[in-house]
Amino acid sequence: MCAVIERRTAARSARLRAAVVAEWIKVRSLRSLPTALLAAAVFSIGLAVLVCASFHARWDALPAERHRAFDPIDTNLGFLQITPVFFASLGALVITSEYGCGLIRGTFAATPQRGLVIAAKALLVGVIGWIAATAITCAAFLLGQGRLAGAAPHVGLGSPGAARAVLGGGLYLALAALLGMFVGVLARSTAVAVSGVFAILLVLPTMVDNLPHKFLWRLTVPYLPSNLGLSVWHHGHLPPDLARPGVGVLGLVAWVVAIAALGTVRVRKRDA
Repeated sequence: MCAVIERRTAARSARLRAAVVAEWIKVRSLRSLPTALLAAAVFSIGLAVLVCASFHARWDALPAERHRAFDPIDTNLGFLQITPVFFASLGALVITSEYGCGLIRGTFAATPQRGLVIAAKALLVGVIGWIAATAITCAAFLLGQGRLAGAAPHVGLGSPGAARAVLGGGLYLALAALLGMFVGVLARSTAVAVSGVFAILLVLPTMVDNLPHKFLWRLTVPYLPSNLGLSVWHHGHLPPDLARPGVGVLGLVAWVVAIAALGTVRVRKRDA
């Protein structure tokens, strides 16, 4: 009995490795991937440097209350409110590009276990997204703090809360990439998937937050993906309508798992 279980486990591991290798070849050939990563890096690092340079130039002219409320980490990492859209779009492209050109039919013919294909893609998106996101966030932080130095308060990676904020930002972006990939599994169209992640991450929080207080939907505000992400990387005092960092991570994972489950059911039930 144990030998049978071991053989089955070894066979599953071999299939997963083969699927990951096949998906890695396709991901490397995806021309839009480096373009999307470059766009995310230029936007994030550029915005961080511009914002910090602006505070550096205006610091002496700012009122005392602005000085007291200034948080160099949150100011530096403000780009994390928009950059998740780039990473979610990147994740969506990994799957929608195959649907767009019809390559997905060959993929499913070669690997009939469709859930295995999706799992291999998710593994690659998660790893690539986390490495790229952490590198971008770290670079933006270091360059931004360098622009603050000399006039405004600034910190280093070793300062209290700085490393947690940077790593939390990288984790948020990686989870956003996975969220976008599974939205792409549901949408099967690049345009629809990108519009969907834009709506989920940017439009939905604004709409719900502007509802009258009597609406019960307002209770969902802390648990929307962008607000959960904010609680993960936010350094200063958290507003009362945000979840704690640990809840933020668990909430984001729950969003990804829920959309992944819907996407997997759709992939298994409908033709490519």
